[in-house]
Amino acid sequence: MRYEGRFYYRGELVEACIEIGEDGKIERIKKSMDGCEKIDGVLLPGGIDIHVHFREPGYEYKEDFYTGTLSAAFGGITFVVDMPNNNPPIDSVELWEEKKSTVGKKANVDFALFLMLKSYNGDVRVNAPFKWYMYEENIEKKNVPKGVFITVHAELKDCISSSSYLRGYDFARPEACERKAIKKLGEYGRKFHIAHISSVDSVDLCKIFGFTCEVTPHHLFLHRDMELGAFGKVNPPLRARWQAEKLWDSLINGRIDIVASDHAPHTIEEKEQDFESAPPGIPEVETYLPIFMRLVKENRIGLRRAVEVLMEKPAQLLGVKKGKIEMGYDADLIALKFSDVKRIRARDLHYKCGWSPYEEFYGIFPHSVILRGEKVIEKGEIIAERTGKFIPVPRGEES
Repeated sequence: MRYEGRFYYRGELVEACIEIGEDGKIERIKKSMDGCEKIDGVLLPGGIDIHVHFREPGYEYKEDFYTGTLSAAFGGITFVVDMPNNNPPIDSVELWEEKKSTVGKKANVDFALFLMLKSYNGDVRVNAPFKWYMYEENIEKKNVPKGVFITVHAELKDCISSSSYLRGYDFARPEACERKAIKKLGEYGRKFHIAHISSVDSVDLCKIFGFTCEVTPHHLFLHRDMELGAFGKVNPPLRARWQAEKLWDSLINGRIDIVASDHAPHTIEEKEQDFESAPPGIPEVETYLPIFMRLVKENRIGLRRAVEVLMEKPAQLLGVKKGKIEMGYDADLIALKFSDVKRIRARDLHYKCGWSPYEEFYGIFPHSVILRGEKVIEKGEIIAERTGKFIPVPRGEES
């Protein structure tokens, strides 16, 4: 199988043809080869989202693995890592294997699965990253596993309260709560990855302790004074607009490592409850890469930096052969035209929950999506379903 077009290759856009082997990996990259199928537009690596909540098992009325991965594909995301706060929580090898078997039959993109870190399961041997919710459980240093990727929801329980409105929620779960948690992690003497960072001071602490960190689209593009009500309720909360602007600067300047969606859908009915009762979370796996591509078009972020934070670095953190157009890497590709700017409307998206906080934003969506060499979306239409497969996340060396 061979495709030709204008590829993003080693930091530049070049005219080339790639050859893909039967295993779905790129075997050759040359200026020209015979028998290449032409793909219009710009060809980029598929997006990598290491933080999604596709709600299965237990909450399939909000989202399921089929609709979540379908939304990801239409948004140009070809590999996701799903969180373990399901019902039941995925905190054992048995539950992890059961979930892998169930959702693997529905996946429209490739995936890995987090295992929830608890005090009693740090010695588990499985090809999976761990997720630690600090506000749920304090885990002693001796029970934190070595040689694995651990992403942390860094908020401490003792400084969390509630609020009845969006701006107040920022003060109910203040930035100090996040900072205290990161400082506590600094005492463990090992590396962590800090999820959904929400303040520039927290970014500074991550640099001090040698942690990697991610920022969400909502902490970049939304803020506490927008008229979102409970539809803007997330943990950690939306901060002041100036904080969002500072986070953007930190992302552009390379101080934040990656972008991850924290896609966490809830139904409209759940979000229309009173603010305190409404669950936290925002759907955005289908919209954030298209929004970034529109910002590339407007020169708000360079294409090279966008590819780094959306594709290359997330794959590097996990140690998977994705996120680059290179020989030996999975041929996960998205094709788009920078002239094809569209208004985002919830009715055009593929979420089961049926809403988006990015209504009326603009994005550039891929017209074609290729997963391990096979087209799954062509001309904006799904042409191959349930072709995603499980990708193991390798363990590092014990230290």
